[in-house]
Amino acid sequence: MSNQSPRVLLDMSIKSLLKDKALSMEAIGHLPGELFPSVFMEAFIRGHTEVLKAMVQSWPFTSLPLGALMNMKKAGSLDTQKDVLQAEKMVLQAVLDGIDMLLRKEVCSRMLKLQVLDMRVTRQDFWRVWAERKLENCSSESMNWGIAQKIGPREPSKRPLKVILDLWITEECLRPWTSTILQWIRERKDLVQLHCLQLCITAMSFQWVTEVLEVLELDSVREVDVSPWWPICTLAQFAPFLSQMENLHKLILCDICVPASMPPEEREQLVTEVTFPFLKLHSLREVFMDTVEFLEGHMDQFLRCLTSPLETLSVTNCQLSLSDWNHLPFSEKIRQLKHLDLSCTKLTSFSPESLQLLLSSVAATLTTLHLENCGITDAQVSAFLPALSSCSQLTTFCFIKNSMSIYALKNLLCHTTRLSNLTLELYSVPQE
Repeated sequence: MSNQSPRVLLDMSIKSLLKDKALSMEAIGHLPGELFPSVFMEAFIRGHTEVLKAMVQSWPFTSLPLGALMNMKKAGSLDTQKDVLQAEKMVLQAVLDGIDMLLRKEVCSRMLKLQVLDMRVTRQDFWRVWAERKLENCSSESMNWGIAQKIGPREPSKRPLKVILDLWITEECLRPWTSTILQWIRERKDLVQLHCLQLCITAMSFQWVTEVLEVLELDSVREVDVSPWWPICTLAQFAPFLSQMENLHKLILCDICVPASMPPEEREQLVTEVTFPFLKLHSLREVFMDTVEFLEGHMDQFLRCLTSPLETLSVTNCQLSLSDWNHLPFSEKIRQLKHLDLSCTKLTSFSPESLQLLLSSVAATLTTLHLENCGITDAQVSAFLPALSSCSQLTTFCFIKNSMSIYALKNLLCHTTRLSNLTLELYSVPQE
């Protein structure tokens, strides 16, 4: 008998069990915990919604990663898109119906183990790997997910069910099952909480964004990407929501415009409203800003609102004022930078010594430096070379699309060869 035979026999047994609805429903109450993932996955594939509904009520783990399973169906099936969406809707409704019975305490309290419905799209092999593991041999990663933790019963009145979902709020409608979950949560506000680790907003309609954010536990957000072509006044409306994302680690802000006709007084007031939330973002470590017009003349104001040092600062396709550039090297919030990107931010008119001061202030920690298409002159290159040579942790240096003479490039290369950790250097060919 081959090593695969026990697994083949188990698969055959599961398929045989699910052919008899009455038998499978009866067997759920006696099913060993380590077999639940395999049986659930097979029931999902075959569309046995009643079995799925019953299994949710007896789920022996703290987390049900349904999003990964639904993504496997989408990625691995040859069905039409309509068939896939219909299958998603049926499976999700069966799971939600089962959870509703849990929330209404229509099942024995000792069976209430489920605490998290995870709708995130994770590794497509997650369920298969998990299903092949013995319950007692789950990896530390699985334990972190709360999948195999043997804990006491969940008390619905004290601990709401947590739904985890990565959200992409677009101008178009959300995916059908996403809209279904949001509506389901709205109707059970005291019993269910929506958590979102990654939030992406591209919708221009702020009313539509607000409807989604009002359902969300904002302190659960770890990463937020705001790229909707908003005017600064709309971003100011978003600011109160941002201030509640107290555990935010990464912020991406793109395409924020300031109307040319806006009075200076109004602009200053709005900038204050936009930057104020950063005073409450104590976990923020990564900031990416691209084409953010209000940043000009307000870089120092933004940095002063930060409460913790940054690890990543990316300011690309932005206009910086002389005041911005002069204050940047002296900010305490950049002294621990590991990643700095100023690509497509013109530095030509600034003093050659400014870039030297900036690199000197981050030399001890900097690992990646991107200065693509910054209009840096030969004089500026010569000025910052000593500081660049002291960036001993640097692994990546991008300097393409800057017009340099052959002499400046040779001088630059002589200095970078001394950086033992530098593994990637990118330069444009000199035009001479």
